[in-house]
Parts: sequence; C-alpha cells; structure tokens
Amino acid sequence: MAQPVAPFSTAAAERPSAQGMRISGMVHDSTTGFPLVRAVVQLVDNAGRTGGRMTVTDADGRYSFSDVPAGRYLLGFHHPVLDSLGLDPLARGLDVSRDLSDVLLSVPSAVRIREGVCGAPAPGNPGTLIMGFVRDAETRAPLANATVAVEWLEYELGGRRMVPRIARRVTATGANGWYGVCNIPSDGFVQLAARAGEDSTALVEIPIVSDALLRRELFVGRAATMPITGTVLREGSGRPLENATVSVVHGPTTRTNAKGEFVIPDAPAGTRLLEVRAVGYYPQRTPLDVVENAPAVLAEMRTFKSVLDTVKVLANYERYSTLQEMKQRAQSGIGRFFSAETIARRNIVVVSELMWTVPGVYVERAGGPEQELSMRGLFSPRCTPSVFLNAFPVQLAFNGIAPFSIGDIDAMVRPSDLMGVEIYAAGQVPPVFGAGMTGCGVIAFWTK
Repeated sequence: MAQPVAPFSTAAAERPSAQGMRISGMVHDSTTGFPLVRAVVQLVDNAGRTGGRMTVTDADGRYSFSDVPAGRYLLGFHHPVLDSLGLDPLARGLDVSRDLSDVLLSVPSAVRIREGVCGAPAPGNPGTLIMGFVRDAETRAPLANATVAVEWLEYELGGRRMVPRIARRVTATGANGWYGVCNIPSDGFVQLAARAGEDSTALVEIPIVSDALLRRELFVGRAATMPITGTVLREGSGRPLENATVSVVHGPTTRTNAKGEFVIPDAPAGTRLLEVRAVGYYPQRTPLDVVENAPAVLAEMRTFKSVLDTVKVLANYERYSTLQEMKQRAQSGIGRFFSAETIARRNIVVVSELMWTVPGVYVERAGGPEQELSMRGLFSPRCTPSVFLNAFPVQLAFNGIAPFSIGDIDAMVRPSDLMGVEIYAAGQVPPVFGAGMTGCGVIAFWTK
C-alpha cells in the first residue's frame, strides 16, 4: 500500500554517501499511459543513517540513484498530477542488497482511483468519476465548501412513453478544495458548474467517452475581469480567419483582426464558455478558464461544407433505408413530416421558412442578427430543440445552451437538398434520436 514520503531535507541530500549500489527505474502515469516528466523522486533510508536523497525524472520519465548503501528504503515520488488527483506523495518499500534496475513507480490507474473514491461499481455499469479542485480564479487558492453540481438528461419509462428528466448530483469540496462526483454516465455529455458563496462558474458542457475518470478543475471568479487573447484559424489550412466573432457567453464580444488574433480585455474571471462564430463556418463553443497568465486560446474553425461532408459519411442509414424508416415513423401519427415533394411545392428560398408554418415551432430574432429556433417544451413555454442532420447531432440543446442557430442550417443545406424533415414535440421523440433527448423537441433534416 502506498504511503506518504517523509519530508525531504536538503541538508541531508547534500551529504556524500558511501560506495554502494545503483537504483534506477521509471515513473509512470497509469491514468494517461505516459511517463511522468520532472517528477521528484525521493529515496529515504528507513534506519535514518543517510537521511534522504532526491532526483528528478528526465524526458523519458526515468530516474537513477548511485552509491546507495545496502539497507531498507522508502522510494517515492511527487508530481503535480498527484495534486490534481487529490493524492498524497506515493512510496514503496525497497530492500537494497544489489543493483536494482527498472524499479517502477506509478500513479494509480483510473479504475483504481475510481474504486477508491466511489467503491466497487455495479456490474456492467461502472460509471465515471468526475473529480478535481475548485479554485479562486484570482489567487488559484483552493476553495473549501464550494458546491459542485453535475447535470445530465436521462429518460425513464412513464406509462407507455419515455419521460425525460434532468438528473443532478451535488457535492461539496473538502478543506483542500477537492471534489469528486461518482457514478456519472460514461457516454454522452454532462454539464458542470461550481458555486462559492455568491460567485459561480458558467455551466460548462463536458463530453464523457467511456472513461473511469475525468479530471476538471473549476475556477470561481468574483467581480474581477481579466484579459484573454487568442487566434482563430481555418481548420486544415492553418490560415488566419479574419472578422470572426469571439465572445464570452453572457459577456463581452470582439472580432478577430487580419491575422486571426483577438483580445478581450475584460472577460469575467473564472471558468466560462467561449463562443466563436464566422460566416460559413460551424460555430464553436468550448469551456475556458479565465485566470491570471492563462495560455492563449487557439480555435480552429471547420467550414459548413466540411461538417456536411462528415455528416454524410457518418449518416446512420443508407438513403433508401432512411426514407423507408422515415415513412414508417410518419405512419405512427406522431410528429410532423415534410417530404421532398412537399418541400418543393412550398417553393421556399431557405430551409428556415419551412419552420414558420409549423405550430409550436418559433423562429425569432433576439436582439441581434441571429435567428433563434425554439419550441414548446415539457418544462417551460419555450425551449431550444435538438437538431439532427442525417442522424448526426449538429445541435444538442441542453438547459438552453446551443451554439447553433437556424441560420446556420440555412447556410449548410438548401431546400432542394432535402429528402425529408421530421419534427417532434417534447415527449414524442423516437428512440432513434435518443442522443438528442433534452426535454425539448427534435428537428431532423435528411439530405438526398
């Protein structure tokens, strides 16, 4: 069992040691599969004859000690990774009577950490542990007794239909600012936020892909503002993207210059959401930690054409199967359907015009050039629907957070491209669109 390493004494480390054996090995991070660079490795004599010795791992995570007298030792290491996991320095006992090579020191595996925090998982449903620290955005000091909430959408059987509900888990940080939330679904998206007193982070969306462990530090800002800088490039070519709109959600906005560079001098401190938009490009919204000396942001934007090409490749069905299954769903009497023939007869110029005629679907401007798409919801009069293109979720709306607008669909798809459109109100969403179940409805576009 790992145990804390005794405090290291600089004076003891500088004493010359007698001729002896050589100890060498590697420090490994089992959570990532990579060696740990610049880990501090310490060798402590159990008998207290020689004090402690210290070295630092190289670029390959390797370390060595020479001239080690025979005896019983504790060999341990420390690294910021251990701090991020809330672990004390780790050590192992070592009997030295000859040269020892390939002595491995390692960070515990993600599965072992999860089981240590959460206990043994349920068979077939281990879930994910989300863990990290909540810190003050200005000082980076850990915040004790901060509240951390994780939310996700799930469905349960209610009568003869699936009923959506928002699942929520809440915990509080310990005295060292550490938090851990167990048994989070291992596939999909969750939303994460922290609050300390009257201050809070933004509600940030985090993807989880079948991992036992997800580390995420959260920074709570107060009234302070800090500058953020960055560059927006065209994906693939690496060329700068001029005049892109960059904004902190619910905060300040700016545009990129001819070099694709931007500066927001007064971004609210803490963990926020950064949104980048440009005409003809797929909008991007990502979590951002606005803290002192934060690294510059690099955003690479994909064109609508490249996204549409990907959507066509990732489509779940062949065209014929798609059409047949859509017709079968239409026969169920649930939802609203538009065939290619119906769309052609409407003689519409842009796809969004089709939405204007559907009861319970609203296309409106909200204080800017973007058109917002909304529907009647289960939990509110208006909500943001999820949007699918050839079964690919181009917008998964959750708690009203959606980087897409109906104008983006107009830019990606022409009415003549459409093979069909399906529209489902909240509570009527078929299982094929299960990834988009959000408590609101679904609009699915299928291209020819």
